[in-house]
Amino acid sequence: MKKLVIASRNENKILEIKEALSGLSLEIIGQSEVAKDLEVIEDADTLEGNADLKAKALSTISPNTFVLGDDTGLFVKALDGAPGVLSARYAGQAHNDEKNKMKLLKEMEGLSNRQAYFETVFVLYDPFGQKSILTGHCNGTIALEEVGDSGFGYDPIFIPEGYSTSFAEMDIKEKNQISHRGNALKALRQYFETYGVL
Repeated sequence: MKKLVIASRNENKILEIKEALSGLSLEIIGQSEVAKDLEVIEDADTLEGNADLKAKALSTISPNTFVLGDDTGLFVKALDGAPGVLSARYAGQAHNDEKNKMKLLKEMEGLSNRQAYFETVFVLYDPFGQKSILTGHCNGTIALEEVGDSGFGYDPIFIPEGYSTSFAEMDIKEKNQISHRGNALKALRQYFETYGVL
């Protein structure tokens, strides 16, 4: 069985990846199982750059495996694309979901244009060190307030196009069908099926 190491400690994210790749002959584990103390400074100015920093750092510690790094950004039209590449640390402190959501909702007060989109970029290193880039995209709008208690990050305030519910009101399977990460995961699954991991 092939091994895929996820360059993340986010258990919700790892769970989504496991769900999307279920049925493949892959052992999927998180970063904590192979490099508990690894800290990567995400200082690139693109999503791809940050994803590559994480994947490359972990691939040196976990050679001869598949290693996946990712980065996701929420791009809001009325805010000139902010928070964008800074989405995880929009309020200053990295990965403080509550403060990030509060800051964004505050900046959106009184704005009628609430169009936004999520983008996820995967950087995958195979056991031979070859790199592949896979992406996913999801259009939607920013809600007026938080709705739902599932998911993570900006999920409670993002309503995908064609829906009246936020990501945080969906279960993992439904979200993975339409979300930015779900679309990137479809491309990732196709990669592994083409690679012969069935």
